[in-house]
Amino acid sequence: MKIFIKNNHISLLLLLGCCAFFNTAAIAQTVPGTFEMYSTIHSIGVEWDISGDANHNAVGLVQYRVNGSSVWQDAQPLFRVDFETYDMLAGSILFLNPDTEYEVKLELSDIDGGSETRTEVIRTQKVPVFPTSGNSYHVIPGSSGGTGSENDPFRGVQAAHAVAQPGDTFLLHAGDYGTGGQVYFTRSGTIDNHIVWRAAGDGDVIFNQVRIEADYVWLHGLNFIYDETNGAYGLRTSPPGPKGVVLTYNHFNNCNYCIFLNDGGENWYITDNTIVGNNDITSGSDFSGEGIELEYTSGHTVAYNKISYVADGISYPRSNVDIFANEIFNTTDDGIEGDYGHANIRIWGNRITNTYNNGISFQPMNGSPWYVLYNQVAAPGEDALKLRSRTDRVLLAHNTLVAWSGPVSSSSVLLRNFKSRNNLWVSIQDRYVWENSGGDINWKTDLDYDGFDWGNYVYAFKWDDIRLTDIQAFQNLTGQEMHAIQIDHNTCFNNFNIPGPPPTIIALQHLSLNPSCNAVDAGVALANINEGFSGSSPDLGAYEVGQSMPHYGPRPTLPDLIFANGFE
Repeated sequence: MKIFIKNNHISLLLLLGCCAFFNTAAIAQTVPGTFEMYSTIHSIGVEWDISGDANHNAVGLVQYRVNGSSVWQDAQPLFRVDFETYDMLAGSILFLNPDTEYEVKLELSDIDGGSETRTEVIRTQKVPVFPTSGNSYHVIPGSSGGTGSENDPFRGVQAAHAVAQPGDTFLLHAGDYGTGGQVYFTRSGTIDNHIVWRAAGDGDVIFNQVRIEADYVWLHGLNFIYDETNGAYGLRTSPPGPKGVVLTYNHFNNCNYCIFLNDGGENWYITDNTIVGNNDITSGSDFSGEGIELEYTSGHTVAYNKISYVADGISYPRSNVDIFANEIFNTTDDGIEGDYGHANIRIWGNRITNTYNNGISFQPMNGSPWYVLYNQVAAPGEDALKLRSRTDRVLLAHNTLVAWSGPVSSSSVLLRNFKSRNNLWVSIQDRYVWENSGGDINWKTDLDYDGFDWGNYVYAFKWDDIRLTDIQAFQNLTGQEMHAIQIDHNTCFNNFNIPGPPPTIIALQHLSLNPSCNAVDAGVALANINEGFSGSSPDLGAYEVGQSMPHYGPRPTLPDLIFANGFE
């Protein structure tokens, strides 16, 4: 009381400090807001808006189980996202079974105040199956006529459209259906009864270019061959964007934009297609033309495709998209381009070989988190990961990232927004593994348990514009990568046949670990990510010693995939 009377300036300072303390606490307290949950065939995504967490220490824990099961399983915690107008906790549960109802428990907490626990039930999407209840019709090339019987087939797709109903199957017999120009698919099926247009099996079914203008259309076993008179597209869409389209076992040849969702589309299933574009990798970098251009659309599964001689293999997902098990090689720009993507982009188990520029591109991110897991990138002309402008929360785990001259040669400081675990970073030539950085470690930075090979170069890293000779120097500067190791690609891999940078052709191979490599059992366990490891700890890189190698590109048949904390 005496202080207050006789030392007003001191009292005022104490009072202001007290108010400032309570004001900070009030700002830091987390208030949960709008909640959204969605799914694909193998994943569940969450976006949970919050406010008040100015110091970014709110936590969102996640558990899940098949509905009716008694055992909860841990998933990765939600990421705290404060980026590009998003203020939320967000994340994914991965490697789930199709068409299965899951119970998901989420626990939001903040030591500064604010909490909520909620349990939600959601079903993963179905793997599309051919309908069995509809009619079957026969079709041959032509412009009109026919009844659709085997003896009197419809002549042309337009004639067949006159009777098309959900669940119907149209058997397309050998011939060229594109002689009259672009073919339009305009009749919609339903979510459980697509209208199927498939090869009859008596020879090649040829289109030049098609437009999908209807929902739940299924194209299977068709050939799209570029004809200069009709433009360089294989397949495009029309407004407002068709839903639930299925593309399986088709062949796209000599196209520039092969599958192009130029006017939208949601929840497509694009698997087991072979795409060979018209770009020439021996001529150098070419930014024109895409294998599968998603054009900022959401909800897709893009898997088991074989893509080559295009600019980018797969590009521009918006949110809630799974991209896995694709074989991408000999491209003139990047392998997978997630650029401008928002929340819950999931890129796992792809093999990317001999891209003229970069392996996987993050330039730029418009939202987060992304999950980049178990990919093999081998010797792109520029970087294994393309980091040029804004990035945010990414779980980067179990990737084998091999580059001819430095896996990240530009803006590696953007990795400070990532959570990196159990990756292998290899420079074939003696070179920095991470280079050209500037900026401080921030609240997002979480880098550890990675393996690095910079050859005999005098420096391992260039971070914050400081050249660092080895891992210990990086640890001392940043406090990150405290369990990292140095490896040697000359002894660590069973196969390592990379004779030169693009356009040198590189054999498609699995860069699997030699059991004697120090990267074996050098990783850390990650809930819902690597629960199937065989040793005392998971191995670094894309492949676990003792496990069978994954399959990339089209499968011999179209199976119903069952995922359980792993992938085929």
